[in-house]
Amino acid sequence: MRSLALMLPGLIVCACASRRDAMDTSRSDAALARDTEMPRQTIAEMQTLEPGELVEGIMTGGRADRAELRLTAAMSFDWNIHSHATGHAMTIHEEFGEVAAEYSFEPTGDGDWFLLIRNSGNVTSDIQVRVDLFGNMKWRWQ
Repeated sequence: MRSLALMLPGLIVCACASRRDAMDTSRSDAALARDTEMPRQTIAEMQTLEPGELVEGIMTGGRADRAELRLTAAMSFDWNIHSHATGHAMTIHEEFGEVAAEYSFEPTGDGDWFLLIRNSGNVTSDIQVRVDLFGNMKWRWQ
């Protein structure tokens, strides 16, 4: 009985915290709006790359824009998003040896942002590229 009396206040605090989190809808409303937002444009293309070959897409946009990236392949690939705004390549995000990748890119300023994809496997591979563009983000292959 004594141990139950010691545990009861802790259980009440946990129950209150759970109820408070369940009633907070501010985050869920923002997440729901973002999930239901339709892209202004979708790029959906297959890129066939030889081992070591790369391809680069250019996204032009700013702080109010966004690109949702989805890359898939049967063989491994490397990819990154980078900028040349300073005169040198500045890597924003990079992954190696992937067969699938998803990334939400939101520019930190106005400019050109480069999506580089390289076949890191040892055979020719098809890489499915899907880029959903939001805001005024523009896309072109280099």
